[in-house]
Amino acid sequence: MTVIAMEGADTPLGAGLLSRRTRIPVHYLSKVLRRLVTKKLLQARRGVGGGFVLARPAGKIRFIEILRAVGFELDETHCVFGWRRCNSQQPCPLHPSWKRVKRAFQTWTEQTTLAGVRS
Repeated sequence: MTVIAMEGADTPLGAGLLSRRTRIPVHYLSKVLRRLVTKKLLQARRGVGGGFVLARPAGKIRFIEILRAVGFELDETHCVFGWRRCNSQQPCPLHPSWKRVKRAFQTWTEQTTLAGVRS
């Protein structure tokens, strides 16, 4: 999404070019792009010179929307230490620090748009 935003509002980028620029395998990237189109974050343009463009202005797309569209959720049960059960009652050694990091990241995703990281 950031690469597409940096290209400009009216410049479609094909999956192959995006794959090369991001070093993400094209088969995997195509699945992600489809999810982003389904969630109305991207538009797919067909034909010669086609590709993907932002569905809305970069300043109107927050990172939390992108993460949710691809199935990423920050939840209380995710443990950076890798424990299956990690919470305030049964904390891993990194739980207090990780909780602060998760909270800061959550705030960043909710407040930051694609336009906010382009510079």
